[in-house]
Amino acid sequence: MSRMTSQLSEKQLFWIVFAVLLAVLPQVHRLPIWFLPMTVAVVSYRFYAQIYQLKQTYNRILTVLAIAAMIMIIYSQGIGLSREISVTILITMTVLKLLETYTMRDALLVVMLCYFVTMTRFLYSQDLLLVFYLFGSAFVTTHALSVLNFEKTKRWFDTSQLRATAGSLALAVPFAALFFLVFPRLGAPIWGSPDIFGEGKTGISDTMSPGSIIELFMDDSPAFRATFKDHKTPPKNQLYWRGPVLWNFDGTTWSRKKHNRTRTRIQQYSERETYQYQIELESTGQKYMFGLDYVVNSPSGAFLLPDSILYSPQKINQLRHYELESLLLDRFYQPLDESDKLLLLDYPANQNQQTRRMMHSWQQETKKPLEIINRALTWFNQDEFYYSYSPPPLSGDVIDQFIFESKRGFCEHYASSFTIMMRMAGIPARVVTGYQGGINNGEYLLVKQSDAHAWSEVYITDGDKPGYWLRVDPTSMVAPERVERGSRQIMDEKRNIIDYDWIRNFKESMDRYRYRWNQWVRDFNVSKQQALFEVLGIDHRNGKTLAMMMAGILLITGLLSLIPIWWLNRKRYHTLQRIYLELVAKVRKNSQLYSLKNQGVETFVTQMKITYPEAKTQLNHFLDTYLAARYSNNANERKQTIAHLRQTLLKIKQIIKH
Repeated sequence: MSRMTSQLSEKQLFWIVFAVLLAVLPQVHRLPIWFLPMTVAVVSYRFYAQIYQLKQTYNRILTVLAIAAMIMIIYSQGIGLSREISVTILITMTVLKLLETYTMRDALLVVMLCYFVTMTRFLYSQDLLLVFYLFGSAFVTTHALSVLNFEKTKRWFDTSQLRATAGSLALAVPFAALFFLVFPRLGAPIWGSPDIFGEGKTGISDTMSPGSIIELFMDDSPAFRATFKDHKTPPKNQLYWRGPVLWNFDGTTWSRKKHNRTRTRIQQYSERETYQYQIELESTGQKYMFGLDYVVNSPSGAFLLPDSILYSPQKINQLRHYELESLLLDRFYQPLDESDKLLLLDYPANQNQQTRRMMHSWQQETKKPLEIINRALTWFNQDEFYYSYSPPPLSGDVIDQFIFESKRGFCEHYASSFTIMMRMAGIPARVVTGYQGGINNGEYLLVKQSDAHAWSEVYITDGDKPGYWLRVDPTSMVAPERVERGSRQIMDEKRNIIDYDWIRNFKESMDRYRYRWNQWVRDFNVSKQQALFEVLGIDHRNGKTLAMMMAGILLITGLLSLIPIWWLNRKRYHTLQRIYLELVAKVRKNSQLYSLKNQGVETFVTQMKITYPEAKTQLNHFLDTYLAARYSNNANERKQTIAHLRQTLLKIKQIIKH
């Protein structure tokens, strides 16, 4: 029986299955619901077959299972060539392959598939914690490969073999880092459009209804990070990060207006009044970008819509960096078309009649917009309104129910109600969604999904004077601590069973490492590599130069890889052997005596006593001590004997020297 067709041991099967499960585990949540029970069934049967020495599964049965799996994949994910379908097929077939993995040949194929499955996880995310997990998965896969080729003992967890695997991976890390830095990068992913890349949480969307921002409040994952130039950070109550602006209201849900033009940059301002900063935006799967009100001009690869939304032509499916400059204006002057003004006064006429009557009475008392705005804010502040992330559900006339009945809500309830109140009073108004606040996390400001917020903008006109937008945050009237201290600081109740301060502090500490990881690794793109080449004096525009550089690196790494191979295969000597060889080396010039070095210790020492009679006593002592150490069963006694042997060797060397 050849090695490739030899049967697997239980130890070998265990490590192969362990490698498959670790490679598959981080992708289970995105796979069809039937995948997990299928995996449990396959693994259970395979171990059962190994223990009871059942025959290998028939090929016909495997064919039927493979066809059934393909049908289930098509049913759950459709037909086509996409990232999701391709990864699902690869993972499913890797698991099913276990059913016919009885020989070394099949086992080696499964191990190779595990490496591919592990790498596919990077198509969705390259987060730092995930990298640590996948490195562990690669370690187990490599150890499975080692067990297949060198099964030294029957122990499933052989520490010496585990250390050897760790050493092999440790040797690979410098080479991986070198190729990461110098291997020529493409301007775009080799798999095509970046739209199929990345894994992001939705975060703020272009619609808002009661409860939509509450869902984000439960999520402490990072939305983006802001690094301010010269550490010049605005006051916390001015940190309004603008996102989608909502114009349309159908009675429950707010939505965006579609624009066919862009906003021009702000022309007249002093640079001393601006804040300059860089945003590191996590992937969202959407096109909205965030900046402080009001962004002076759009960054490269984005543009400003008329309602000051920062918009990207492509979906943000991977980490994105951009630089901004913002003016924290109390009033933003901007002309408003009549058609837009009518849209900003629109509301469902057949709903919320109680609120409508109240606003009509206020309008009768005063026509001044600012007085109506202040009266509404005072009403929110002095009436029995509460800021709560668990308000009662609303339906039907949601504004009436909230204002006159429940009086408990989150920021979206207050922003929505206030905006409709203004429209009913004849004041153009809209809802702005985004984030408010942030946590100082060392070098940068960390803005989480839980910092999601909604506020209002009203359009003020006074006769022939230019109209302007005024930000109004009704939530600050009910819970001013929300704006001053942050969303989480004002809630006494826990959001979930793991909502503890020490867990949040740990996550924020980890985010500092993640920030460094993003800067040094995830954001190492073509331009940064070209800058590195320039520092090294390499002409990155010359293809021949790059080809020669890569050939040289491959040659050098190939030669360097021979060093550990030589080291692992070098001839190793026991401590006693090394001491004996030192004695032999001392008489190297005596060719007749030196030729006896392979005849055994007793023969060699006997001949030395004839050649060097003056050292006879020490040589006898050396031989006795050597044999005592060689055949001693007591480790401590052997250690002491070896120490005496070294002293005896030194005395012999001194005698022979003279």
